[in-house]
Amino acid sequence: MTTRSPDDLVTALGLLFEASSYLRRNISADLERDAELDATWFEVLTRLDRTTGHAMRMNAMAAQVSFVPSSFSRLIDRMEAAGVIERCVDPSSRRATLIRPTAAAAVLLERANAAHARSAQAHVTGLLSEKEVRDLMRITRKLRDGNRRSGESSATAASPPRPAAVSPAHARMYSGSRAADPQRNGGAGDR
Repeated sequence: MTTRSPDDLVTALGLLFEASSYLRRNISADLERDAELDATWFEVLTRLDRTTGHAMRMNAMAAQVSFVPSSFSRLIDRMEAAGVIERCVDPSSRRATLIRPTAAAAVLLERANAAHARSAQAHVTGLLSEKEVRDLMRITRKLRDGNRRSGESSATAASPPRPAAVSPAHARMYSGSRAADPQRNGGAGDR
């Protein structure tokens, strides 16, 4: 195995975070504009759609989603009030609550999937070769799986806390780019 310098590791990790931030913003904006669906709603509905039985325990979903877990219950409240998901008792454990999509969710998800596919093409697959897309999937799965806590599956893995934003200092450190430094270019940069 090759020994990597700490600077290379900081740069690689910083670029991963920075790319993820841009992708989230761009794809979220595309979903909201083209499908009139909030990206967090899309994430919940997609995970439910891809789950066997189209239902999942709330605590398992909360562990998988990419937004602050403390606000997850409020998100589910809003989605339930809008009629796109419903809560029900888990038949295998009456103390657990399942969430599942309603028929109205299927209509939203169909429209959102088309918008998401266009956005993914514009921001990811249109920039990468087929081999690079396969490599990206392999690498991100490896990182995801390697960072789960021992004994956790994808259904129960807890996400670590996420910072609300990357500071300009972190953006400079991660990207190594002058463009990321607001002090060097008149206030423009990554925010």
